[in-house]
Amino acid sequence: MNSTNGAILLAGVAIALGLIALGIFLYVRRAQPDEEPRASAPEPSPSGPEPQAPEPAAAANVEASEPAAEEVSHRFQVVRGDGVQQCLFVVFDWPALDTNRRLNKVLEEEGAIFDTKQGVYTIRDGRAGYRLTVADSTPPGRLPPLHEEGEHPIVGGISILVHFRNKKRVAQSPETLIRLTQSVAAIGGKILDAERNEVSAEDFERLRQGH
Repeated sequence: MNSTNGAILLAGVAIALGLIALGIFLYVRRAQPDEEPRASAPEPSPSGPEPQAPEPAAAANVEASEPAAEEVSHRFQVVRGDGVQQCLFVVFDWPALDTNRRLNKVLEEEGAIFDTKQGVYTIRDGRAGYRLTVADSTPPGRLPPLHEEGEHPIVGGISILVHFRNKKRVAQSPETLIRLTQSVAAIGGKILDAERNEVSAEDFERLRQGH
């Protein structure tokens, strides 16, 4: 009986140990799928954003090139398109009906032709090789038909636009522009450039020299 009881006891211990081992095995097996993804989960690469790094430098280059692309405007230059290259203003000191009459006289002496559609006077000088447009100095730039009889709005000043195909033409033959401008200013007014700075006799001399 003693040997039989001992065998039974050993068998029971063996079975118990086997069950414990099986339980540990199953526990470890269940835990492995949760642990493996944590171990294998890819970490964000710090080098990911590097391809975008040059963008700020490129933007800075564009901004730096913009000021370099800007050209310093000529003293009388205002517009590059449509052949308009130079501009002068004459602003009357005391605009009145009399200044209208005297302005009309100057325009007639220069052979100015009124453009009804545009509301401007044009002067063409074949020898000079360029065309002058005389408009009101304030927007929208339309002048009244001063050559027609009747009362017209008082003109406070005029702008003189120069149209030419070759920039050298004005430098070679600036007298038409200078004569017209000074004749209008003699009515009683100031001559201004495209930036509304007063123009002196020295400035006209520079215009003659093509500067």
